[in-house]
Parts: sequence; structure tokens; C-alpha cells
Amino acid sequence: MSKSIKSSKEEAKSIVYFPGMYHKTRPKVYDIVEKAFKDWKKEQDVKGKKRTKKHPIICFSRKIGVGSFEIANILSKKIGFRVIDREILEYLTNKEELDKKMQDFLEERCPGGIEDILATIFGEKAFTQSKYSHLLFRTIFSLVDIEPVIFVGRGAHLILPRDNVFVVRLICSEEFRVKRLINKLKIPESGASIKLHHYDLEQKNFFRKVYNLESAPANEFDLVINRDYIEDAKSIAAIIEVAFREKFGDKYIKSK
Repeated sequence: MSKSIKSSKEEAKSIVYFPGMYHKTRPKVYDIVEKAFKDWKKEQDVKGKKRTKKHPIICFSRKIGVGSFEIANILSKKIGFRVIDREILEYLTNKEELDKKMQDFLEERCPGGIEDILATIFGEKAFTQSKYSHLLFRTIFSLVDIEPVIFVGRGAHLILPRDNVFVVRLICSEEFRVKRLINKLKIPESGASIKLHHYDLEQKNFFRKVYNLESAPANEFDLVINRDYIEDAKSIAAIIEVAFREKFGDKYIKSK
């Protein structure tokens, strides 16, 4: 067996599907943040220099199991935006060895006073009880400042400037999610239902704790797509691309 074939097979075996979390993308994105951090340090030597980047951002809102990452990944290849999923945010937010200089980088990228404003909007309790919200928001703002991105999950659209964000809500029936999980994890229907219940409870607790929210009103979104009626992931990605171009034009699309 050739080395390349063997390597490909080993890599395929190492990639395990976890609904809402995708191990294969995490290290590369942290490298991007590290590079941006180094660029930021260079900027400190230039007196009065300040970044004014304002990339449009795409955010996916969904229940876990609807297939949002698959669609986001297809869309990413079409328009050249990097996908930032739940695991990447968790990795950067909870990174224990995050040193003081990196913390300064995140604080620099987070607009002044934004956390006080968000605490007022979503409730002071979530902010005073945990440092997680502070770190999560700083991480989101730092990633936005680096390049155009697609966020999947974690409510990024709730804290970013609304006129600079295109928000997609993917919905579907419970049967659709159960079927996808059965196919992905190769488990019986009962096991898939139990897992989805656990994921839904975890997600609900997250939004209650971090954003003090119990539901996601339809008027939060630019576009709502029901996968029970439009199932093909490529078709959905194409619809989102057209709608995004309608809102922001073509100038942010990276040519291939």
C-alpha cells in the first residue's frame, strides 16, 4: 500500500462525527488566530495605527443534527469564508494556556464597553457568574476582525452588529434529525432520540446561561429554511449564497 493511500485512510479513521462539533478543523483555525496575534503585536509599534476592518459575517442558527455544518462547509467553498463551529469557539474560549498577551489581543479586538452593553441586554447575572461569556464574546469579535467567517452555533449573531450579519435559521422535524443521526452514528432510533434530547437540553441551558434567552424568534433571521422541504445541502448553500449577495453584493466574495 502506498504511503499516500495509507495516510488518507488513517486520516479518515481519525475523523469522528460528533453532532455540533468537528475535530478536524480546530488546530488550523487556532493557527490563524496566532498569526493575527503576531500581526497585532507588530501594529503596536506603529503609533496611531488602528484597524478598521468590517467584514460581513454569516451566522447559522440551528438545533444540533439539522446538518448546518455540512451546508456551511459547502457555502465556505463557494464564497471563500472560513467556517467557525462550536468546537473551534470552545477550544479558543477554554484554552487554559491562553497567556496575558493573547488576552490583550482579544480585549483589543473587542469593541470598548461592548461587554457592559451586552450584560445590560442579556442580563447581568450571566456575566457576573462566569468568565466564560466574556471570553466567548472576545473570541467571536477577534475572529470577525481577522477575516470573513461563517459561524455555526453559539449565538454569534446575537452579539455582532446586525447590519453586518447575514443570519440563517435551519429548521426541520424531529424525524429528520433522528434520521440524520442514525445514518451518521450508525445507532438505533432510540439511541438517536436520546442523544438529540441531551443535545437540545445542553443547548437550551447554554442560551439561558449566556444570553438569558429561552427561544429564537423568527424576526432574528434574514432567512429561514426548512430541511423537510428543501433537503439537498448543495441547493440550500446555493440559496444562501444568492441571498447573501442580494444583501451585501459581490465585493466580499473571494474569487476561486
